[in-house]
Amino acid sequence: MTHCTSPAKDIPVKRLALPGSLGAVAVLILLLAGLTAWRRTEPVDLTGWRAERLAAFQVWQAEGAAREIWDHPDAPVLVTVPAGSFLQGSPETEAERFPGEAIQRPATIRHPFALGKYTVTRGEYARFVEDSGYRSQTICRGYTGETELLPRWHFSWRRPGFDQTNAHPAVCVSWYDAKAYVDWLSRRTGHAYRLPTEAEWEYAARAGTATARWWGEDPAAGCGAANGADLTAKDRFTDWEVAACRDGALFTAPVGSYRPNGFGLYDMLGNVWQWVEDCAADASAGSEEAGRNCPRRTMRGGSWHSHPRYVRSAVRRVDGAESGYAAYGFRVVREP
Repeated sequence: MTHCTSPAKDIPVKRLALPGSLGAVAVLILLLAGLTAWRRTEPVDLTGWRAERLAAFQVWQAEGAAREIWDHPDAPVLVTVPAGSFLQGSPETEAERFPGEAIQRPATIRHPFALGKYTVTRGEYARFVEDSGYRSQTICRGYTGETELLPRWHFSWRRPGFDQTNAHPAVCVSWYDAKAYVDWLSRRTGHAYRLPTEAEWEYAARAGTATARWWGEDPAAGCGAANGADLTAKDRFTDWEVAACRDGALFTAPVGSYRPNGFGLYDMLGNVWQWVEDCAADASAGSEEAGRNCPRRTMRGGSWHSHPRYVRSAVRRVDGAESGYAAYGFRVVREP
């Protein structure tokens, strides 16, 4: 894993025997390192967020909601996904299929499971960090004025390079960060939380459909259903290939901004890539293989940054488990 720069106050500056201007440069570097570290760990004010969550949780407890589970005000709302069978992967006839995509095969989800209604939000992730004291080691890639994607020491889930509220999806989150979150959530609620497997994710994303996207084949028909690269993004990133519609979001959109799929799940495609449990070495290995040491992990769903070809139910993305990006997020599963 890559490690954050240590705060300047932890480094014994007075012991550095550097002459003249070189010493001044060293001190400046240390001060900048300290500022960078502070910006990566500065607290997020959750006072209003926690009050709103508690009020919403109390209303939810009183009124209830069909097929929904909400264990704690700090936890994500879940939707119960029924058991069933589906064809996992893309058929050879799918127009935008990549040559290396998994061959389509039947898969069965034998038991219902509870999946996050939304991806984990910035507010939910901030509450985890506040309560647990978790210190991420992730260096995030993103944009800062230019159109090229670059790693930046000062980018983090707090400051991904664009404005967010606590209702936006958490980004700049590595697979290790997501695992730390579900472990904390399990302790916080007393229920067993984890990341979804690839099979669970794709089954939930398709929601009974067999088309490239749960709303159909045409990416341009999905601007009311998903936040992907579209004409809104092309206004800023002029060299991008985009869907011929406008979803209204340049970067991330607040979770639940677009219509849900047939299972009542929001943003299963678009907004942020979603880490899943599986090791990238074997997409069919499932949770047993995922529990072993594996340096590269899988994501699903595409993002605000994604070419329309990637915003499909069958598409996989692979990256290092320690990697962060301004379009990487996740959602959770709760065991029965």
